[in-house]
Amino acid sequence: MVTQYYQGMAILICTLLLAACSSFPPNPPLAKYDPAAGYRFDQLEQGTNSDELFVILSFSGGGMRAAALSFGVMEALRDTLIDWDQRKVSLLDEVDVISSISGGSFPAAYYALYGSRIFDEFPDKFLYRPIQSDLLMQFFRPYNLVKLASPSFGRSDLAAEFYNHKVFSGGTYADVIKRGRRPFVILNATDMSKGTQFSFVQDQFDLLCSNLSGVPLARAVAASSAYPGGLTPLTFQNYAGSCQYRQPKWVELAAKDHASRINPRRTARAEERLSLTAEGAERRDYIHLTDGGVADNLGLRGPLMAITSTNYSWSVLQMLNDKKVNKLVVITVNAATDPATKRDKTPNIPGLIDTLTTAATVPLDNYSFDTLELLTATVREFNQEAQLIESCEKLAATKGEQCALDIQMPHRVKLFPVRISFDYISDAEERAWFKNIPTSFELPRKTTDRLRAIGRKLLSEDPFFKKLMQELQICLSSSKDIC
Repeated sequence: MVTQYYQGMAILICTLLLAACSSFPPNPPLAKYDPAAGYRFDQLEQGTNSDELFVILSFSGGGMRAAALSFGVMEALRDTLIDWDQRKVSLLDEVDVISSISGGSFPAAYYALYGSRIFDEFPDKFLYRPIQSDLLMQFFRPYNLVKLASPSFGRSDLAAEFYNHKVFSGGTYADVIKRGRRPFVILNATDMSKGTQFSFVQDQFDLLCSNLSGVPLARAVAASSAYPGGLTPLTFQNYAGSCQYRQPKWVELAAKDHASRINPRRTARAEERLSLTAEGAERRDYIHLTDGGVADNLGLRGPLMAITSTNYSWSVLQMLNDKKVNKLVVITVNAATDPATKRDKTPNIPGLIDTLTTAATVPLDNYSFDTLELLTATVREFNQEAQLIESCEKLAATKGEQCALDIQMPHRVKLFPVRISFDYISDAEERAWFKNIPTSFELPRKTTDRLRAIGRKLLSEDPFFKKLMQELQICLSSSKDIC
């Protein structure tokens, strides 16, 4: 009896020690800041990808629903051949940037890591897998319950371990850098303390003096999809001040503009960056990241900033100014739903869960709509300058040669804002069916297949996509005999 008592005590002590020792895996520090190294847009090989046709994809959140819908759009892009620079290429090969959040980050990350292998492997590795059930089994295993007892190891850390072993096979950003080719895939999470977007690119990790190359893709995806309540935020260590990092000149200038209110958006971005490099009492030793949908449920905020600002790590506006881009294609895959509710059929006060869920999703859906409209307005404004100068030159020419103007003509760009959304399903009954698919990481195989199919269908029906195809002399791989 005494022996059994001591054995039991020894097991208990070991268990408690194990729980105390469990912690999040630290992101590696950066020895020295190098703006020409790491995972950056300008460090990726362009290959045959042309800047003249610049294609951006954004994948929204929505669990497995978003992953399947985004994957279906990728399949359609792969199967779409275009005539470009006297050669026939897949439109997917012309994609330059993919920005994603939450459920949409799974196919985006897999494509960044494995390229075209995604079409052979991803459905069985993720889409058809009962991820949610598998995670619940992991959470309730005795060994993992002990790990979860640690204050610095949460459910999302455990989910990241599962994704790392079962989905991404241990792939890290070092592997993505080694591939070294476009598209530039940006997985987005939310800085929980600031409510701002946090992107898994080296420019963001420079602020932390951390080396992104040592971070597993699975951990980035887990942060991007850490849905509040169901999953916990993930912690990343901040080593700011240890790598000789230098903020860009615009940051200090923008921060000084705070009182003048000249450019509040630029000032806000500068203050976001400065909050990560602050010293003294304001220093943030750890950064806690939660679901990317909290800050931007479309994954479009980063691309919009790139299109509207030259002070961005991969500025599309600078490329426009340099006359490198002729056609700008932005394909937004939005898996937002609008489940039927009996809330408005009764005078009863909505419950706590209903209220919190609505507060978290409805404002974001409205913000998403405004983001899409701002994108269109931005490019329209860019082109209006060229139209104004052209009109002035024509008017001056009517007054005689002595009135002719010699003004440098701004570069015009054609925008193709392609929108993939359940809202655009024409059949009302079918539209209602898709808009009532739950947000889950486990769906029936038939539902997943229908999502893949509707993604392809909605892409082919989009009016801007049709216009793009007309201009690029569309050639479908399924009809090679007529190309």
